[in-house]
Amino acid sequence: MLTFYTDRFIPSTARGCCRGFMIFIRPQYREDRGLLEHEKVHRRQWLRTLSLHSWLYLFVPEYKLACEVEAYKEQAQWYPDDRLPKFAGFISRNYGLKITEEDSLKLLTKPL
Repeated sequence: MLTFYTDRFIPSTARGCCRGFMIFIRPQYREDRGLLEHEKVHRRQWLRTLSLHSWLYLFVPEYKLACEVEAYKEQAQWYPDDRLPKFAGFISRNYGLKITEEDSLKLLTKPL
């Protein structure tokens, strides 16, 4: 699997992204282990759906929400402080999903 530290191929509002089996992270976040683990979750999602992930993510809002919740839960484990409220805000504002910050936080704190 491939991970690249570059500003290319990453949306302007993101620190990193996963494109299929490739992960792209901005160079200034090279040491951010939580971000890397977040993107690795998206890579596993892509693999376990036999590459249908990209299409499902684009066209099925419930799938997109579930993917981001899974990825942010993993990311949060890599920081000493509680970032779930911050991540709930990201989910409610940045992904075009019709969900409140409060509902996002409920999903992030719900046990598996």
